[in-house]
Amino acid sequence: MCGILGQINVNWPGTSLPQLSRLSHRGPDGEGEWTNGNGNVYLGHTRLAILDPTLAGRQPMSDASQRFMLTFNGEIYNHLDLRPMMPSVRWRGTSDTETLIELFAHKGLEALPLLKGMFAFAIYDDTDHSVLLVRDRLGIKPLWFRSQEKTFSFASEVRALLRPDESVPDRQALSEYLGFGRMPGNGEIFNGMHAISPGGWTRLSGNGHIEKGCWWNGRLTSPKVQGRIECVQQVNQLVTTAIKEHLISDVGVGAFLSGGIDSSIVALVAGKELGKKLKTFTVGFPQGDYDERLIARRVADRAGSEHCELEIGEDACLSWVKEAVLCLDLPSVDAINTFIVSKAVRNTGLKVALSGLGGDELFGGYPSFKNVPWLNWLGALPINISRQLVNIMPQNLKDKFGGLTGFTTSELTVSRRRFTSVASLRGMGLGDGVPAIPKAPMDLDTMGKISWAEMQGYMIPMLLRDSDQMSMAVGLEIRVPFLDHRLVEGVLGFPQKYKKGRGVKPLLVDAFRADLPREVYDRPKQGFSLPMADWIHGPLAEFTSNGVTAAADLLGLSEPLRQRDLFKAGILHWTRVWNWSVLGHWLSKQKTVNEN
Repeated sequence: MCGILGQINVNWPGTSLPQLSRLSHRGPDGEGEWTNGNGNVYLGHTRLAILDPTLAGRQPMSDASQRFMLTFNGEIYNHLDLRPMMPSVRWRGTSDTETLIELFAHKGLEALPLLKGMFAFAIYDDTDHSVLLVRDRLGIKPLWFRSQEKTFSFASEVRALLRPDESVPDRQALSEYLGFGRMPGNGEIFNGMHAISPGGWTRLSGNGHIEKGCWWNGRLTSPKVQGRIECVQQVNQLVTTAIKEHLISDVGVGAFLSGGIDSSIVALVAGKELGKKLKTFTVGFPQGDYDERLIARRVADRAGSEHCELEIGEDACLSWVKEAVLCLDLPSVDAINTFIVSKAVRNTGLKVALSGLGGDELFGGYPSFKNVPWLNWLGALPINISRQLVNIMPQNLKDKFGGLTGFTTSELTVSRRRFTSVASLRGMGLGDGVPAIPKAPMDLDTMGKISWAEMQGYMIPMLLRDSDQMSMAVGLEIRVPFLDHRLVEGVLGFPQKYKKGRGVKPLLVDAFRADLPREVYDRPKQGFSLPMADWIHGPLAEFTSNGVTAAADLLGLSEPLRQRDLFKAGILHWTRVWNWSVLGHWLSKQKTVNEN
């Protein structure tokens, strides 16, 4: 896991080089820089050494022929299995970076479908002076790209690409943030700045021509199953294989263990493989709503892991909340918990941790899987009638679905997560903030479509982005085995009749029922939550208010102040005022950086 940075100048001589130091937190174990012979192509890399931590794994790295140069962020879990495909290569080390560059030298774009992992990388071709940018299938690893005035640049984080005169995002990006608490997954963030699409590639030719393509679109590979029992067996096999493959590492591996279904399965499978070499972590919050440590301890006993219970006191937690906000590459309303857990685990010296992220999206862990099918009738009506019906719904539903241009399953699923209405955004002089998500694969049933929409409209632009920026802020690599592409492609296509049932995520639970303690699944779905409302009224009041005031001042809006007053009066949920506060602190930080 690392940070990558690059710049290509079509008109020589080039402009000043980008600042690799802006990504130093992503790679505390080393830095590398490379410039081509003409001086117009720059590649940079900051390293968190996981596979082959020796100098043989250092980047940027060339292939044996010296034609290609690579800067790479991520992990290729099957890289050792790919090496026999290249019997003529004399390997210099054991890193997945070397496997990747040699595989690309042999196969070009045909190498991409062979890769299992999470990755974002750039490859320079010295024969035609082109640069190819690639992002993994599900956007687990970030990659931002910018084109301006014959200068093309890319980076793992937005902050590395910002110009000194930039601090306020694009109008539509700002609208989407206020509507959903996170910046867009697709579309401009700043002038000319976009994310490379998950499963996509972008090639910059030597003369400045930009070509884009898609190498993965969620195609389904579900094995044919004869009944639910066989489906359960297939899920067990897919999940088990994915978790085992995610354990490859030359440093210690741990797992977040919350006591929930997903993290428990990850710990149990990994524990069978590693035993005491696996470290599991449960973070305790005395100030939280409930304590999950007892259940997590029972799971750890079954897993045979070396279990650690990390208790964070209120003073430390409050300090880390503020630190998290100031570490954000892009503002997000929902990144704090990830930062706190990541920091606590990283403080033990661990570099790699497995997460259960993705289980809810695949196996129906969200309320949308029950609510959206009930709302699907809106999409069967003429659009004008659907809009009239939305206008007479309760205000909370009207705020979510008002302003929609359509009522498909995907649109309804994404809009359920809206908490600032289109009407309110327009009243502030902003755009509608309606996210654009890729079209779902063909032949998905309703539950599959909801899974796709939750992944594309929530998981990728918020959960995965938060996971990356908050873990990398403290030098921790988070791996997400539930997002193994074969698992995703398989489960998406399984008939929904096999996924439904009593309780939470019944198909996944049945696949591992023999391993899971009963108390893990035989209870309502829970998740740890900090007492943010009490803190914003109390010890975080000044910090929150300062952020809200900054947002109002820097954007020239009165709405942040009005919503702060409504929260103080007990009328508004804490997430609304916190959303403004995070944005204000982020804008203030960008302005301060630019002024310096």
